[in-house]
Amino acid sequence: MTPIDSQVQLTTPVRDRADVLGLNGEDHRLLARWLSEAGALTAIPAAAQRRRRRVLLSATAAAVVLVPWLIYLAATLPDRQRAHDWRLAWVGFDAALMLAFAATAWFGWRGRQIVITAFLVTATLLLCDAWFDVVLSWGSAEQTTAIVTAIGGEIPFAVFLLTVYHRLVRVLTAQIWRDRGRAGDPPPLRQLPLLLLRTPVDTLATRPAVSGD
Repeated sequence: MTPIDSQVQLTTPVRDRADVLGLNGEDHRLLARWLSEAGALTAIPAAAQRRRRRVLLSATAAAVVLVPWLIYLAATLPDRQRAHDWRLAWVGFDAALMLAFAATAWFGWRGRQIVITAFLVTATLLLCDAWFDVVLSWGSAEQTTAIVTAIGGEIPFAVFLLTVYHRLVRVLTAQIWRDRGRAGDPPPLRQLPLLLLRTPVDTLATRPAVSGD
């Protein structure tokens, strides 16, 4: 799909809602692409773009700083240490996990968009729970139970939630792709520019669809 030539016209004039509803598929995609290119569907304020740059710079700096910090921790932290407020730490974590499950169920049953975020948060907490359960119980009487629970319950359920999360994001991406007048399926998420940005994606549309991400 190449940029639309300025001389291309709709086969049917558009004056009102009925005219839009009466467009054929190709004209509908053409009109949607014009609106998208004009910024009518998405207009990102300059202040929001500056905030995005600050967030990305902060994330990049944090990733760089954490490399020497991890090396330092690996070299200096003791293998064993007596922990204070152990009960509070684990009860608090499990309470957060319970709230995440409750939010996922609540928003899911009510069909709210935020359930996508709830899927991701719950899956992340489950993986963290499995990691700390196994690592902190290693060599103790609870080791076998922690491993069985992680392999048989926490990790598979987290993978399931992440799979649902990924499918929902793909469905929403495909809907936006069609709403912007582009035919076929969008490219994988790892290749797709952020849809909120006015980034040219016409070159991506010429690539063959790739299953999975």
